[in-house]
Amino acid sequence: MNKILAVLPFIGLLSVSSSAGELEISTGFGHQYGGVLGAQFANKTELSKYYISTGLLGASAGFETTFQKNSKHSFGLSVGAEAVSSEDGFAFATYNYHFNGFSNNGLVIGTGIGIRRQEETLGGDDTETSFSLTLNIGYKF
Repeated sequence: MNKILAVLPFIGLLSVSSSAGELEISTGFGHQYGGVLGAQFANKTELSKYYISTGLLGASAGFETTFQKNSKHSFGLSVGAEAVSSEDGFAFATYNYHFNGFSNNGLVIGTGIGIRRQEETLGGDDTETSFSLTLNIGYKF
């Protein structure tokens, strides 16, 4: 988890320096929002966004992109760590559906497929890696 948290500020700086976008704040549930309940802070342009998220049980960073202006569909990648099921990290390829379009405020529902890593036993050195699906529900302000 410490490695993931150390990388998050650099991803945020990369997104700010890569293009002149606007700040988008959203809140929601799922890995893209840092776990159970969290907030996502994004630098968003017309066709993509780069974000960092912090939640009650974890943190994540990632990006989303769409292939046409104000599409309702976006694809991306989310990486991070979450204390309950992926304390040693996760990485998901994601798909999101934006009810009011990628560029507008509103409800977002998404899913992802990827891997998560967690300790097999409490305090143990063994780490289990498993394939996983994720579900994300959020609202963009």
